[in-house]
Amino acid sequence: MMKFDERIEKVVQVLWVDFQFEKAQEVKSLLEEVAAQGNPDAYFFLARIYAGNCFVDSGFGYETDDRKTEEYLNLSIENGSALGMFGARRFGGFKPRSGSFLHEPYHSSVEVWNEVCNLAASGEIFAKYLIANAYYYGDVGELTEMDFSRMTQKDIQAQFRKWTEAAIPIYEELISKNMIMGIGNYIDILTSGDWGIPKNEKRAAELEELAADMGNGFYMVKKGKKLVDTNPQAALEIFQKAADKHYMPAYAQIGAMYTFGGKMPRDIKKAKEYFELCYQSGSASVLCNNRLGEIYFYGGDGIQIDYDKAFRHLKAAHDEENDWGSDMLGTCYLKGLGTQVDYVKAKEELSRYPGEALSAVGLGEIYAYGLGVPVDIKKAMSYWDKFPQHEHVIANKKNFKRILFGWKRINQ
Repeated sequence: MMKFDERIEKVVQVLWVDFQFEKAQEVKSLLEEVAAQGNPDAYFFLARIYAGNCFVDSGFGYETDDRKTEEYLNLSIENGSALGMFGARRFGGFKPRSGSFLHEPYHSSVEVWNEVCNLAASGEIFAKYLIANAYYYGDVGELTEMDFSRMTQKDIQAQFRKWTEAAIPIYEELISKNMIMGIGNYIDILTSGDWGIPKNEKRAAELEELAADMGNGFYMVKKGKKLVDTNPQAALEIFQKAADKHYMPAYAQIGAMYTFGGKMPRDIKKAKEYFELCYQSGSASVLCNNRLGEIYFYGGDGIQIDYDKAFRHLKAAHDEENDWGSDMLGTCYLKGLGTQVDYVKAKEELSRYPGEALSAVGLGEIYAYGLGVPVDIKKAMSYWDKFPQHEHVIANKKNFKRILFGWKRINQ
């Protein structure tokens, strides 16, 4: 029965089962050696190495290179890898330069499907993983050339349910062999209720705990976040273990423990170091941008205020459609901190969370002084009165005097 080259099996075990980060360069060199000898499957796995964190754990430190990914996928197809013809379909946006995912010696997608099924039946764990995902995503329909045009909507839904049910025992088998790739898909099956499949929250919770215990960084961080409020020390230890396994988003969670509002004794310098480690890895960019923006906006613990950097980080998070730092970003626009004054943008950002102290102060100033809007001192006071002890509220109110019918600005 068809099997992978034993060197490829070693690569699969190191990269996608055991996560032996210390062997990253060794197995990459091994794959390159096998590919140079004309093995088409090696090209497929090289493509995964260069395709980024969705295809190989970021802890291995491989560079992401779209050009190399595309080239290796093409080589895997053109040299006759059923695995490449099968797996390349899940690389978003990839289009084979030959114009087809099929290549000799295969003449139909069904032949490719059958070959990968044969590899799975022979015990190849990565082939099992691809088969399970094909059932989960419904790719099996394309691969087996199913004609949906002749099926009713009800029949199609029933078919998707059968496929999803077929994925379950394969995911369970993978877990039993310590391969936790795909566990997120399996958890989704157990919790979504899609296609009418009964939910199993208990098993899903067990799988999340198992994944965390097996060293999956994502689920380790998820477990730690549940403990932040009740047992911050335990949470910190879990985050550190995830970081030790090179799961870079864990560094952001450690940073959050030490920054403003964190559960550990505040250490802004330490927090900044952790956020920068995560940021430089390209992980958790929104969280890191927001928190680094906050650190540069307020400064502290030896970190100097730097509004240019604060604005740059906050704006980057905003551009990813996250408004967590809108109070600080709005203040930057209002005061011209790190950017040009823009009262329209200031009002827009500050209005997102008007209950925040910084937002209320800024909105009060906009209406009190008529910054891009008609003067409305009564409205300004409604914002300032939410935070009467705030130093900027106290300073601003010195410019106004209460009179019989409201407020009047003085010192003009």
